[in-house]
Amino acid sequence: MNEPNQLLSGLKEDVDSLKRKLAKPDAKAEELILEIESLKESIHELTAIFQKAVELTTEEDLSKTIKDRLDAVIRQNETIARGMVAVSDKVDEFVTRKTATLQLSTPPLSAPPPVRHVLGQPPMMSRMAPMPTAHTGMDDLQLPPPPPPANGRKRQGLF
Repeated sequence: MNEPNQLLSGLKEDVDSLKRKLAKPDAKAEELILEIESLKESIHELTAIFQKAVELTTEEDLSKTIKDRLDAVIRQNETIARGMVAVSDKVDEFVTRKTATLQLSTPPLSAPPPVRHVLGQPPMMSRMAPMPTAHTGMDDLQLPPPPPPANGRKRQGLF
């Protein structure tokens, strides 16, 4: 019979101990309670901010803002595409001019005469420059056809 009384007195001491801890929490429990209260206040403030943002922003305003931004991006892309086409035209003109200039300034290459190796003394050869040929006029020059006018054509691309 002694055991139930001891068990009952042990339980009574445990209940008293819990009551004391609830009345006077230790430092860690008190700190935890303060943090929970601070977190609760922050959540309430965030909720108030979101509610105000929802009140200020309507769906029409949001869709209009998104549409305006997309229109601005589309205009920028068109400008970039036009610039890329203009740069491409300039590069084409430059390459065409350089090719025409190189064809005019360099004579056609002819293959050098084959070299014959003979045993013994090398033959004495005199070195002479080739005879220049006189051009009688512009008809002798073989020029490539001129490029099509840049203003008349319209480029089409991905943009």
